[in-house]
Amino acid sequence: MKESFFGNTRVVGWMLAVLFAMALGIRLFDLTDLPKEFDMQRQMYSFIKARGMYYTMAREVPDWKREIAVRQWQEQVALEPPIFERIVAFTYLLFGEHMWIARIYSALFWLAGGWALFMLARRLTSTDGALVSLLYYLFLYFAILASRSFQPDGLMIAIGLYALWAFDHWMESTSWKWAVTAGLLSGAAIFVKPPIMGFHLLGAFAVLLFSRMGFKDALRSRQVWSIAALAALPTIIYVLVGVFVTKSLGQQTALRFFPELWTEPAFYVRWNNIIRNIAGAGAFLLSLLAIFLADPRRFRPMLIGLWLGYLAYGFALSHHVTTHDYYQLPAIMIIALSLSAVGEVVFRKIAELYPQAWAARFALLALMLFAIGMEMWDVRVFLVRTDYRAQVQFWEKLGDRLGHTTPVLGLTESNHLAYWGFQDVDEWYLASDLTLRERTNPDFDLKARFLERASGKKYFVVTLPDQFSSQPEIRKFVTRTYPVYERGDGYVIYDLEHPRTKP
Repeated sequence: MKESFFGNTRVVGWMLAVLFAMALGIRLFDLTDLPKEFDMQRQMYSFIKARGMYYTMAREVPDWKREIAVRQWQEQVALEPPIFERIVAFTYLLFGEHMWIARIYSALFWLAGGWALFMLARRLTSTDGALVSLLYYLFLYFAILASRSFQPDGLMIAIGLYALWAFDHWMESTSWKWAVTAGLLSGAAIFVKPPIMGFHLLGAFAVLLFSRMGFKDALRSRQVWSIAALAALPTIIYVLVGVFVTKSLGQQTALRFFPELWTEPAFYVRWNNIIRNIAGAGAFLLSLLAIFLADPRRFRPMLIGLWLGYLAYGFALSHHVTTHDYYQLPAIMIIALSLSAVGEVVFRKIAELYPQAWAARFALLALMLFAIGMEMWDVRVFLVRTDYRAQVQFWEKLGDRLGHTTPVLGLTESNHLAYWGFQDVDEWYLASDLTLRERTNPDFDLKARFLERASGKKYFVVTLPDQFSSQPEIRKFVTRTYPVYERGDGYVIYDLEHPRTKP
């Protein structure tokens, strides 16, 4: 380990142990509460799939619940290979069905990525620069919440960082061992959530290769082609099978690509704002400055390639990068790595000014701990502000009231009724979903679409009154056309089978 401003290898080792322990502790805080602190809609997609997989293996499950759970799993749209869901489903067999199991895995994935980040940043800069990267990566407010979430992004980021680390080893050694390792890790990272990490890894690899080897030599290298094949092959096979064999990926590309946004200035404003709000304006600007501070032979090409890959990713998924905050997790990875170049320069200067001053070391340690503590305290306050455990009973009772297998159209919290109420429900659009569909189809007929979705349904269930009010056309149509079947605390059920007038 390279020499650190804070002391020898043993001191740095203890610092790392403390940092990782603190990072794990805050991620496991409030462990058994429902995971509603971060994008519950996306998480419920994975919980539904994991439960369905688990119920195909579990023995002591009522047959009616097994049938509903498996059907709900199979009806989910295929977004990516269900690797994480499979891991959680198998773990359910050991410990029972607990939502907090996925939270533990997510936290461990993120911490594993932190170790890869530290090793990579230390190779490219210094131990102190790597510590700066690690502090940002582990204790950024948004990263703490995101890494408690049941979705594959944390695993994708972790494997992507190991792929960059292996690729840097290969660039230094040009050995087949590291070429195969880099290719396999790249393929795994891209496969976890196609094709997000592919943009970033391809950008970094391309700029590094062409800057170090030249275009012609890179194209002639068998190792380069081997890395590319190993990186691309798993995802290519998955996509081909999903599109042409199982036909499960038909909806994967729907409502994804919006090149018309590229000409709208508001798109760039929204993109900039979401990065600044999530990653921090100061860290974002410093990460761009780091390009000029980084080693021009090894580190600078990697950073340029990562940012170019991120730009391509943002243009390809222009709607999602401005509306889905977790689509900025790759940016957090890049910013964290970039900050090691800034940290190296800062600590080198401090070491020059205070070569033997233990007071400066203790002062910096105290400052770091204070910053970490404040961030962790903010997360703690946010997590304990609301206890969501009581909501399970609400959804269970509502599922009982509806009969579980009754055909239902719902404007409800995504998949809550399906998961806890074991109630089949066709979810009506949220206001944001309607905006997206109206953008892609100016002739979108909202009332006709509602009648189409309501056909064959017995009830329309509303548990989101604010969303209902934000759709005045549908709200007016429903309240005038259909009688209220039942109204309770937190829900309204409209009778679709007995309209007041023929729609």
